[in-house]
Amino acid sequence: MHNAAFLLALRFYGRILLSVLAVTGIVCLIAMQAGWLTTRTNAGPDPAAEKQLATDSAGVMSGSGPTMITSGMIPVDPSLTYDLSGEIRSFAANGDEAAGAVTYLGVIGYDEKKQRLTSKPGPNRYAAANNYYLVPARGWATVSGVISGQGNENHNQFHPGTRFVRVVALLNYRNETMKSEIRNVRFAPRIEMKTR
Repeated sequence: MHNAAFLLALRFYGRILLSVLAVTGIVCLIAMQAGWLTTRTNAGPDPAAEKQLATDSAGVMSGSGPTMITSGMIPVDPSLTYDLSGEIRSFAANGDEAAGAVTYLGVIGYDEKKQRLTSKPGPNRYAAANNYYLVPARGWATVSGVISGQGNENHNQFHPGTRFVRVVALLNYRNETMKSEIRNVRFAPRIEMKTR
């Protein structure tokens, strides 16, 4: 009698576990299709290590040491002009107020097959912040830039063939001791207005 009750309970909890796993799998598939959950395929090596990020209730993301933050995949039309901006700040390394953090803010380009594009002037296009040095005393600093057209002349152009991008921020580049935060990151096309 005890064995039958045990087996019945085991089957019951086994079905619950299978149901939970099935629902979790379905939610993950939906999240990946919608772009809420991404994997790092075809991304190639990046100059900063990816680290777990902490996000507070105000939408501030932080990283200690070299940290890379990316958005989901975003479709773009390279014939349009896009504005990219964000606010960053750094914190003193070991109490050294003169120490600073180098930050980058730009986009990673992908072609129509969502394959990563790389070419000079760099694998990513840092239109908003390129080797931007920030000391803690400055507090929140706004960085911004424009990216438009296709070419390899500067960071304000999409890679030739770009159809998708991920916004990318590299915090504390090559600095293991600094901590930085980023918030209010925006990437949007400019709209054209005409008189009538």
